[in-house]
Amino acid sequence: MESNRLSTASFPVLDRRSWLKSTGMAFAGLTVGTQFLSSSALAQHEADRSARRTEPVRLSGNENPFGPSQMATMAMMQNLERSFRYAGVETAALKKLIAEKEGVAEENIIMGVGSGEILEIYGLYLGKDKGEVVTVSPGYMQMVRAMERMGTKVISVPLNDKLEHDLDAMAAKVTANTKCVYICNPNNPTGTIVNPEKLKAFAIEVSKKCPVFIDEAYLQCADNFEANTMVGLVRDGHNVAVARTFSKLYGLAGQRVGYGVMKPELVKAVQEYSTGSLNLLGVVAATASLEDAAYAPETVAKIKAGRNALIDVVKGMGKKYAEPHGNFVFFQTGMPISMFADKMRAENVLVARPFPPMLDWARITIGTPEDMAVCHAALKKVLA
Repeated sequence: MESNRLSTASFPVLDRRSWLKSTGMAFAGLTVGTQFLSSSALAQHEADRSARRTEPVRLSGNENPFGPSQMATMAMMQNLERSFRYAGVETAALKKLIAEKEGVAEENIIMGVGSGEILEIYGLYLGKDKGEVVTVSPGYMQMVRAMERMGTKVISVPLNDKLEHDLDAMAAKVTANTKCVYICNPNNPTGTIVNPEKLKAFAIEVSKKCPVFIDEAYLQCADNFEANTMVGLVRDGHNVAVARTFSKLYGLAGQRVGYGVMKPELVKAVQEYSTGSLNLLGVVAATASLEDAAYAPETVAKIKAGRNALIDVVKGMGKKYAEPHGNFVFFQTGMPISMFADKMRAENVLVARPFPPMLDWARITIGTPEDMAVCHAALKKVLA
């Protein structure tokens, strides 16, 4: 039987050497101007570019400013003329590839228009039974709000003193009326991560009483992803669901591709609430991203370097911060977030919205070196 894999049926997969050859001097022209600069000269070059910048630096949406994989970009370019087609066959091929990489059956995978759709429809499915959902505050609320709209009561548990999930306190809130426990790991907005052994034990025990949903949107940006992912609990048959997205690490926020890993019977039930389908360019880009082995570790290294540099600035200003593991940093500004945001906007930097109840803390996304040069200068001025 002929395979429907996109790498052979829809577009040729190029390795990075082939990509560089195919783009030739056009690509070289983008890099030759800076590749021979020393580190100090490069820093000055970035500062000079920053000084001439007119558009705002957007560090508010946790997007990946380094952009998609070169192979993903090529895949989209090669399929532009086919964008009038629905992506049924291509989506099936991507689903198969994801299942292989996650070590589960295809029946365990549900595709979504970003992981946001997975959160939304999972919440709608569980919310039909009202009851309660246990989560943390502050935390990411899309799934929780979907349940709340259906009549579910939200039980919010404060983070601990390290701004991490307090698993013991969350477990204590689980009752016979609990319909789900939601954990975003790393947490948004704090960026903190849960100890994997503790989370595994927690999820196994709590999932005997109710479903446990673990949102791993940012986990691929963290160190040692394999040691921290909970997808193995799905393989082992526990009542656990895991969500992932191509919007963060893979730089495809504008293409809206995500997926969930859960029990097959749950996939069927949740799928009934789906509202649309994936777009062709997003699907071929996601497929190419997974087939580009070099992209993820290179991008994680860039994000980590930017994260560490931002922490150095925050520490240098004497501000408290949460230990970050995503592509953003959450820190205390010493002023109302509305005032901080206005001051940063005046310096041409856009930061994230407020996250109650921590209304003097700010979340800043890691940007390009040029973006962060502007941000660092703004922070030193605003927080002085």
